[in-house]
Amino acid sequence: MSNPQASVRPGLKVGRSNEFTLIMPLKPGGADRMRKKLDDTYNATVQSTSNRIGTLHDMRFVIFDNDTRLLFASTFDGDWDAYINDFATIAPEQIDLQFGEVEGYPGVRSPDIKDFVAKHQVTATSFYSAYPNASVRDVWKALKIKEAFNNLLDEAASS
Repeated sequence: MSNPQASVRPGLKVGRSNEFTLIMPLKPGGADRMRKKLDDTYNATVQSTSNRIGTLHDMRFVIFDNDTRLLFASTFDGDWDAYINDFATIAPEQIDLQFGEVEGYPGVRSPDIKDFVAKHQVTATSFYSAYPNASVRDVWKALKIKEAFNNLLDEAASS
């Protein structure tokens, strides 16, 4: 799934963080079907599946324009092509479920997926990252250190 066009991929970058925004047309009736597929039960499991990607800071789906279009926005670390490859190899069922109601969606395993994504990607006018040089894994590591340090302080205070 590598692509020689990687250097000209859309999206702004600040430090190690990249913004990623897709605006795509939904199939007729797709908004209602998507809402049913992505109900509260599904949303509860998406966190652990998405964490496996390891470079994904956040993501959101917004249905708009009278239920005719979908906005997907995320922030990720690293290379655009690697980001798409990660979705295709780590969470393909999740991605196909999430984008299955988009017109012309070829499936994340399709050789045409990167062209499809690039066609619908819109570069942000502006992009801010609160921690542009910290990767997702850096943040997770810092949180583990903080928890261990807090536990140590709590033990010392109770002695």
